[in-house]
Amino acid sequence: RPLMNKLAPPLVTLLNAEPELQFVALRNINIIIQRHREILVPNIKVFFCKYNDPIYVKMEKLEAMIRLAEESNIDQVLLELKEYSTEIDVDFVRRAVRAIGRCAVSIEGEHVQKCINVLLELIETRVNYVVQESIIVIKDIFRKYPNQYESIISTLCENLDTLDE
Repeated sequence: RPLMNKLAPPLVTLLNAEPELQFVALRNINIIIQRHREILVPNIKVFFCKYNDPIYVKMEKLEAMIRLAEESNIDQVLLELKEYSTEIDVDFVRRAVRAIGRCAVSIEGEHVQKCINVLLELIETRVNYVVQESIIVIKDIFRKYPNQYESIISTLCENLDTLDE
């Protein structure tokens, strides 16, 4: 246990290195998080993407953020993921929207409603691929929580006309 606590600072320090090293560090961090996520939860902000991060680093940071998301930091994470939905890279935007859904499915309680609210705000942007991904993600939330969030179906239907595919 004490050894695991000593592991976090050097790993976090590696995230300030050049992108190639960050990528290798992030791959290893994502493996460590699977078993000992508690050592990195307090450092979740270091996994927030910078505008000049290469896409391969952003994708790994996104994965780490999803795995570290919990009740204590979900507001920060959702704010960050919502910000990513305005990025230029369509694939990254889709992943960010999917990440919101993964948070909703993995974190229970009143935080699910926060995730849904963010998804509804994204749908209202009427950006085609954002709306598409949001609807797919909401479908997964419906599956996890049947008979709980049907009230949003009308909002989904109102925005279906923005889809062209």
